[in-house]
Amino acid sequence: MSGNWHQQPGHARRIAFPNLAIVAVIAAGALASACSQPSDTQQAQQQQQPADEQARKDADEKAWADAEKTGTVAAYTAYLQNFGSGTHVSEASQRIVALNEAARKAADEKAWADAEKAGTAAAYTAYIQNFGGGAHVAEARQRVTELSRKEADDKAWADAVRAGTPAAITAYTQNFSSGAHVAEARQRLAALDEQARKDADEKAWADAEKAGTAAAFNGYIQKFGSGAHVAEARQRLAALDEQANKEADEKAWADAEKAGTAAAFTSYVQKFGSGAHVAEARKRAAAFETQGRKEVPYIDIQKTCKAAAGAMVRLMGGTTTDQDVNACLDSEQKARDQIIKDRATYAAADKVQCMRTDVYLPSYVEWLTCLEMERDVRKMQQEERFGAGPWNLPRVRRTINNAGR
Repeated sequence: MSGNWHQQPGHARRIAFPNLAIVAVIAAGALASACSQPSDTQQAQQQQQPADEQARKDADEKAWADAEKTGTVAAYTAYLQNFGSGTHVSEASQRIVALNEAARKAADEKAWADAEKAGTAAAYTAYIQNFGGGAHVAEARQRVTELSRKEADDKAWADAVRAGTPAAITAYTQNFSSGAHVAEARQRLAALDEQARKDADEKAWADAEKAGTAAAFNGYIQKFGSGAHVAEARQRLAALDEQANKEADEKAWADAEKAGTAAAFTSYVQKFGSGAHVAEARKRAAAFETQGRKEVPYIDIQKTCKAAAGAMVRLMGGTTTDQDVNACLDSEQKARDQIIKDRATYAAADKVQCMRTDVYLPSYVEWLTCLEMERDVRKMQQEERFGAGPWNLPRVRRTINNAGR
């Protein structure tokens, strides 16, 4: 029938099409009916699914309850591994993060407590290395800096004390001006300086005593004005001065006695006004003066010397000076003293012949020269019987001195 579909007339075809449509509809309905009705397996499966879902939820909740009860990172991690799409996955992850953070903080605090307990730069440095972002890193760095400085300070001080020299301790104060031992360092320096001063004082005093001279004791006083032996040094100086004065006094007196002249005794009195022999020196000088006045005629040597100086100026030119007059006066006075001292050695005739005041410029120097020459001639005559005398001085005009006074 189907093979002659195109050969049948149109009426027949019209009758056949509705029939086919009906058949198709029936077939489709049967097919739909067959499809809409599940098989027994499917029905069983559909009945099992809710039970499985409930079991999964129950297992999820139990696992979560167990994880919460344990409360450890391992428990929550196991939950995530077993229930990757469970109801509490997000919370488990949060719990793990919180527990890890708490553990990190606890480890940080413990490490910090251990570092503080040790209290060393090495301990704080280890904390910084293990907990670079820890809560106490800044403080740990500060502690390391302080401890490093303190350790360096203590070591430098120990080295300075071991050396024990002013240079070492001074170097410490310069390098650690705010160090822990600066005050003690300054005390040590002061003590060392004081000891050095005492040692120098004692050495200087020992040297002065060894020398035993006024110069040595004076040098000690100048260098150690507040030294331990200043008072004794002054006593030693006073004793040396007194001894020197005594020795000078005795020597001057011996010299005066040896000279045996009024001038010598007068000079002694002038130089040693409180000397041991002043009274006797005055007595000797007075005796010489009394005897001299008796035996040696007086000459006004002031007039003689001034006239002599004037005569020299007229002869030689120039001007008269006080120095010239004073030199003349000194010579005249010494000559007079020598005449008085040696007067016993002169012959009476020689004294008459030589000591004349009636000449133009009578002079003790000329008298002394005359007397010594006459004495020497007489001596030669006695010893060798040679020569004749006496020697006479040339006569000059009498204008200045009057004979006798």
